[in-house]
Amino acid sequence: MELDKILHNLADLHLHLGSASPPHDLWELAHNQGIRLEEKDYWKFIDSVTISENTSYDRYLDFFHLTEMIQSSSSALETVCHDAVSHFYRKASLSLIELRFNPMLRNKGGEQDLDKIIFSSIVGMKRACLEYPVKAGIMLMMDRRFDQLKNEIVAQKAARFRSEGIIGLDLAGPLDEKFKIDQVVEAVKIAKRADLKITIHTGEVTGPDEMWEVVTKLEPDRIGHGIRCVEDPKLMEHLAKNNIILEVCPTSNIRTQAVKDWAEMKTVIRTLIKHEVPITINSDGPELIQTDVRKEFIKLHQEGILTIPEIKSAIELSHKASFINS
Repeated sequence: MELDKILHNLADLHLHLGSASPPHDLWELAHNQGIRLEEKDYWKFIDSVTISENTSYDRYLDFFHLTEMIQSSSSALETVCHDAVSHFYRKASLSLIELRFNPMLRNKGGEQDLDKIIFSSIVGMKRACLEYPVKAGIMLMMDRRFDQLKNEIVAQKAARFRSEGIIGLDLAGPLDEKFKIDQVVEAVKIAKRADLKITIHTGEVTGPDEMWEVVTKLEPDRIGHGIRCVEDPKLMEHLAKNNIILEVCPTSNIRTQAVKDWAEMKTVIRTLIKHEVPITINSDGPELIQTDVRKEFIKLHQEGILTIPEIKSAIELSHKASFINS
């Protein structure tokens, strides 16, 4: 089958560490660290860290609280970063992997040293890259719930570890009415001064107005999701003209109901292609929603959303757009 022949040497540019660990690994990691789990039954625990049906955006994010807790130590982060890179090389034919996580949501509210948390994640990632023919990098994430100072500290840490394997800075987290894009302008400047790349979660459940703020005030290299730009032709024109690449995560968007179904996803992606907005295809939360980049491409082809030449182009663009190569 022609599709099978091209689904190798893949890249995932939008992969959250909080949903990169297989459920059984989380179970064992929690027990190895002596973490008291509310769910004592293994099979019920598996159900608590996976999503098999569509849910709400907020409910989707709620699943990360447990995985963040289990991953909150330097030893745990070394393990999960190593295992994520090796696991998705074997499972999804990935040769290029960008992991992202928020270190302040992994240091137990300040109990763990932030530098050691970050360094341990880098060590785990690099061990996997020695064992497998994979290129990998880590992005540190800011959070919409954080105050300006906390997000600037995340940016400073990203800058400090720039030469060690940190490749970029991201902004994510649950929607917060108090949050303003202006609050992360200085943090993004800190990252850019360190020659780090920028991607921002926007245009998934937030509208074109926020996307305009992001592209004008932060000038990101890429945008996480960004699908709501289809509501604004001028915004799509701006993205295309400035080569701002969207990290599209189809199954994730349907699971969170940011997109109703695959028919609507087809409309979204075909609109982006029509307006020449550059897109990559990614997994977002692979173990949480039981997908990977390879499965995403297969589904997009089955649904008549992407042709084989378009899949080839998307794969090529993912490699070119990676922050690892910058």
